[in-house]
Amino acid sequence: MRSLTKDISTLRWCRRCALRLVLLLIACVTCEATWAEAPIDIGTRKQLFVDDYVIATTDNVHRVLNQPIKHAANPVIQLEPPQKVGGEELVIVSGGVIFDKQEELFKMWYEAANYAWTHNYVGYATSKNGLHWDLPDLGVIDHPLGYGTLVFDRGAGEMAPGVFKDPVAKDPQRLYKMIYNSDSGVGIAFSPDGIHWTPVKDIRVHPVSDSPNSVLWDPRLKKYVAHTRYNESDLEVPNSNRQVRHSESDDFLNWTSPGVIMKADEKDPIESRQFYNMEWMPYGDVYFGFISVYHVLRSDEGRSGNSPSYDKLDVQLTFSRDGRTWRRAGDRQVFIPNSPNPGDFDWAMIYCFQHPIVVGDEIWFYYAGFSGLHWATRRQEWQGGAVGLARLRLDGFISIDPGGRGTVTTKPLKMSGDRLVVNANATHSSVQVEILGADGEPMEGYGIDQADPITGDSVRHVATWNGKSDVSALQGHPIALRFHLDRCKLFSFAFGE
Repeated sequence: MRSLTKDISTLRWCRRCALRLVLLLIACVTCEATWAEAPIDIGTRKQLFVDDYVIATTDNVHRVLNQPIKHAANPVIQLEPPQKVGGEELVIVSGGVIFDKQEELFKMWYEAANYAWTHNYVGYATSKNGLHWDLPDLGVIDHPLGYGTLVFDRGAGEMAPGVFKDPVAKDPQRLYKMIYNSDSGVGIAFSPDGIHWTPVKDIRVHPVSDSPNSVLWDPRLKKYVAHTRYNESDLEVPNSNRQVRHSESDDFLNWTSPGVIMKADEKDPIESRQFYNMEWMPYGDVYFGFISVYHVLRSDEGRSGNSPSYDKLDVQLTFSRDGRTWRRAGDRQVFIPNSPNPGDFDWAMIYCFQHPIVVGDEIWFYYAGFSGLHWATRRQEWQGGAVGLARLRLDGFISIDPGGRGTVTTKPLKMSGDRLVVNANATHSSVQVEILGADGEPMEGYGIDQADPITGDSVRHVATWNGKSDVSALQGHPIALRFHLDRCKLFSFAFGE
């Protein structure tokens, strides 16, 4: 009996050894395959972890979508007098913000709508700190209730303006550019100062005109790029007829479109397949997009508004590496959520403004929030509309989090910096970084035993090995990084100069 027990024990030990050998061989093959790839030349550009572009292998880690934190002073702008059900008082329903570096001033263009959304305007506001806003009396448009801050009126319904200051403008009379909903599609307008606007007749970005529009000069594509609403039924994915279309132009006058860049698929719940708009921003080597997802009412609920989840809009995250092909990020989780408290200005609907702004070590997201449900006006219910602000740490969109302890190993890289800068929250433990050579082994002086623990929370930790940070000798050579993570959040890394 003892012999049989011993034989079984030996057999189990042999199986464990065999399994370990197989895993080791797989790891070796993976390592060899990885190092057979040409190194990714990252120079000094920051690398995020939104996808596996620079990641070779991971162990006991997972990606986490991080939500921006709403400002305690929200809403930061709401128009007076308060809107009445059925009235002509105005509320803010969409818009955009820029920081004008030349004037050191935050500037906002917002869409102001009456209750029925039958007569909307574009208004203008400024701020020195992005929190306290001035709504100047400009005397551009007369309104029966005052509202001297209005600057553009097409004399009809929804405007959905996308406004920006053109960094490559050649004509000073066209320094500021706008796309907006007109009677026959998405129209364009120009302004020398962002206040006095001239629409251009008979030019349309796209014939469909509905929901917030966004437009920017894309320095990577070297084109003006617009995201607009597109309505098309997809027989393969029912209930997904609200989509996002990409258009681009060399001169802001002649536009072409490769087609739809973002729409729901079969992975989206059938009641959450309506994408009203996708604001976006270039960010380092990638682009991030922010889609307002409409969660439609189920047929058995009618339009009573009793459901806590439906007839509402929240914001989800997308990303792209080329500006034209977009993917979902964060496993379709909510990026900017509705308030959980009925009656709050953003309890029912949220539309992200164009476009988020980097302010110091944060990313600021302005958004339009609504206390009333999507179909509130059809039921003669209060809907509201005001501006909120949510803030995210620099690079904070997606983090790599370990399940206790874990590792992330990059693909072969080539860099041109002299120190490694890591964005991480290691308040409760640490991050250590090994540098691997072309053979996949830790380089002398840069192994785990030499790696000093990174602790605390900073967007600019400087990695050191035995107290030294200089890695300039590794410039131009194939290397890889292995991050050893212990109860922390890793957001990005870059080789700095």
